[in-house]
Amino acid sequence: MSEKTDQGQSGGVNITGSVGSVGGDIVGRDKIVGVPSAAALDDALRLVSEAVGAAPPQARPEAEAKLAALKQEVAKGKDANDGVIAKLVDGLVGLIPAAASAVVSAFATPILGGLVGPVTSFVLDKVRGQ
Repeated sequence: MSEKTDQGQSGGVNITGSVGSVGGDIVGRDKIVGVPSAAALDDALRLVSEAVGAAPPQARPEAEAKLAALKQEVAKGKDANDGVIAKLVDGLVGLIPAAASAVVSAFATPILGGLVGPVTSFVLDKVRGQ
């Protein structure tokens, strides 16, 4: 092992020595607190919006409604309902299978990834497997 413990390290948190309880959080990346901004949500869901825009005309109105409901739910931040998010994600991918990769990419972003609960995680795993 090298003498410098951080040599070659590109991220993370190293705590050495004696550390007492000081309170607070140790966050290795982005910490999502509060409600995300509308601009940040639009940016995170941009690829999904593009996939909905490219959907067949018969599926587009329902997909647009599901996307709007998804935006509304995730805009609640930590108060968002995981089950509702999961149903909307599943419904979007069911209507527009081509949107699967866009949905998975959107929820890989820090802003949406921080809102993923066990139900949404299950649905995203299912979508990845398609």
